[in-house]
Amino acid sequence: MFSSSRKMVPILLACSSLAACSGDLLDPGSTEGASASVVSSLKASSGPMTISLMDSALAVGDTVRAIAVARNIRTNRDVTREMKFHFWSADTAVAVVDRRGLITAKSKGKTKIYVRSLLGAASVSIAVGMPVSATLDTTVISSGPATSDTPPTIAAPMVPIVPQELGVAPPFNAPMLPAASVNVSVPRVTGRTIRVPAGDAAALQSALGSAVGGDEIVLPAGSEFVGSFTLPKHSGADDVTLRGEGLTTPAGTRLTPAAAASLPRIITTNVFAAIETAQGASNWHLMGLSISLRAGAVDNYGIVRLGTGSETALTQFVSDIVLDRVMISGGETGNTSRCVAFNGNALAVVNSWLADCHAKGRDAQAIGGWTGLGPFLIENNHLEGSGQNIMFGGADPAITNVTPSDITIRGNHLYKPLSWGGGRWTVKAAFELKNARRVLFEGNVIENHWADAQVGFAILFQTVNQDGGAPWSKIQDVTVRNNIVKNSTSGFNLLSRMRINGAVPDEPMKRVLVRNNLFLNVGRDPVSGAGGRMLQLMSDHEDVTVMQNTWFGAHANNALMFDGEVSKRLMLFNNVFGDSEYGVMGSGYGEGAASITQFAPGAVVEGNAFVGRMERLYPSRNAFPSAIDAAAFVSSGGGDYTLRATMAFSANASTIVGVNGAALANAVANTVSR
Repeated sequence: MFSSSRKMVPILLACSSLAACSGDLLDPGSTEGASASVVSSLKASSGPMTISLMDSALAVGDTVRAIAVARNIRTNRDVTREMKFHFWSADTAVAVVDRRGLITAKSKGKTKIYVRSLLGAASVSIAVGMPVSATLDTTVISSGPATSDTPPTIAAPMVPIVPQELGVAPPFNAPMLPAASVNVSVPRVTGRTIRVPAGDAAALQSALGSAVGGDEIVLPAGSEFVGSFTLPKHSGADDVTLRGEGLTTPAGTRLTPAAAASLPRIITTNVFAAIETAQGASNWHLMGLSISLRAGAVDNYGIVRLGTGSETALTQFVSDIVLDRVMISGGETGNTSRCVAFNGNALAVVNSWLADCHAKGRDAQAIGGWTGLGPFLIENNHLEGSGQNIMFGGADPAITNVTPSDITIRGNHLYKPLSWGGGRWTVKAAFELKNARRVLFEGNVIENHWADAQVGFAILFQTVNQDGGAPWSKIQDVTVRNNIVKNSTSGFNLLSRMRINGAVPDEPMKRVLVRNNLFLNVGRDPVSGAGGRMLQLMSDHEDVTVMQNTWFGAHANNALMFDGEVSKRLMLFNNVFGDSEYGVMGSGYGEGAASITQFAPGAVVEGNAFVGRMERLYPSRNAFPSAIDAAAFVSSGGGDYTLRATMAFSANASTIVGVNGAALANAVANTVSR
């Protein structure tokens, strides 16, 4: 269900005379600006060779990967994996390119990047400018209030839209927001109503196999179906609805366990999914179902599997599948890899309750995916996952250049019961990205996170070529705004590129905005009591902006820790960093300006309140209150962590230091339900 207003991101493409190309040269292996239907319908008339980039306008020092695709125009078969490519730059003074297509901008100017294979050649134009000036822009671009249900959009060129009460725009490149979402409205039934007898597993699978677009399949309230059931590829363009009688929760409202008690139950007893999909299945809407692993079952590899994750062609992806007001549970003692596997196009989980998604000795997610074009929507859910509550990445896509894209995660409660502590289940992160782009994480509450199999960061972004076969893996264009993280060992870790067994992604992490988030009781492990860190920045990020956030109340070891290669165009602006043991530090360097200069030269570090730190160690235009306690906020008991005396800490008159409590409260107003 692709949005009719989906925006196409322009890609500069040009074919050389050797390629004799015609028509639209959108890279069939790229997700840039294309829905699944657009990508899969490309014909051989596009030519045997194409080349594309995400960024065609670079600053000196930036890197971007050129994506080459080869196609046999006689058989219309993608033969990229069979070809050897030779890349070169028309002007190496402007940009150079290595044998794998990684371009590095060297000096201001324009050039072309060429690629040749046995099938022909193609080229793409790029322009290189000087690095963006780090001068703060205090112009208010938009005077409207910030709301969680009407997010502003950012289109190329990347110019941010700024709510008035937050005051300033990042001086560097801001991320693009998701270019599309998923239609989750309840489908209209235009065909048959197929009623399945209670408990008849064979009849249920038969109904799934015979349904066509516009039909609905109805399961009796309180009935139980045991086995593994497959959503097939059906005929007809409309959705097939699979629904349970007994659903009383209205559309747009989160289902709770109490409301799920009367729903029909679909139960798997072993490692197989309760519900899985056939290759290419599309247009299914599931609602009012309880789906689970049977109590006492030992192991499971995914309770609901939307896509297999091993698809080798775009046409194999499932698409347009919505889980709406469903209860999914791994059971109190079950080991399950994930409650929902999320691999495909236009997939959504909304208004649902996913509980006990846990395992010992391996990762387990409430929702986890690693391949597909997107868009993906995760909205208004309760999500319990031991390894990660939500993760994108973690395994290599089998299709070259596929990165999960256009991901909206809004209004979810990411929860880990404290009873899972003490090594009962393997815990890593709450929200983790390893390969994703154009992501919006907004209005969520992360509650309870501790050190176990990892060091305890609630939010972890690390670009990873997980199995060594996906060097194109990337984290780009991510917005994290108006969220609450509470009761966690550590807060937020951004690791630009992680090396696994010698494999490293081609591109660094780019364009990440962390804005107006509250980190409450973060910096102290809620299980062991050990100290942690508020924020950690590792390696060669580009255009990371951390602004108007508040870390309060746990006396962390570090406010901020640097390590690895130099970050480009970093902005730390108007944050409140609560009391910590060592403040801002870099590995092997001293506190404050010494570490900032070493690990993020040219960074904007202004308007921050570094509680209890020594002013002489830090850049000017910051503040150093001796203490900030609960009384310093408008209403900490009522959840409003706006500073009462914000002007005393601000580097720019009339701008907010720390969170805007009213905007944050509005965004998370309905996020937590019990």
